[in-house]
Amino acid sequence: MLVPLTASLYVPGKLDDANKVLVDIGTGYFVEKTMAEGKEYCERKINLLKSNFDQLIELASKKKTAADEAGAVLQAKLKQMVPAT
Repeated sequence: MLVPLTASLYVPGKLDDANKVLVDIGTGYFVEKTMAEGKEYCERKINLLKSNFDQLIELASKKKTAADEAGAVLQAKLKQMVPAT
């Protein structure tokens, strides 16, 4: 396995006890869990991230549509303000 030393540096490592793992729960905090519990935590975290990603994509799509509509209205108003030559 690869062990993180910094955000961009990983070194090879081996597990002493394959039944216990340390799980990074954020902000530098680690929790010791069994391998099954660690796997379950990671699966829940992945599902949460996928759900948040899907919601973010949907929101971004709505915002883009609103921005496109606002741009079209602005273009129409600018055409009305420019005198015809």
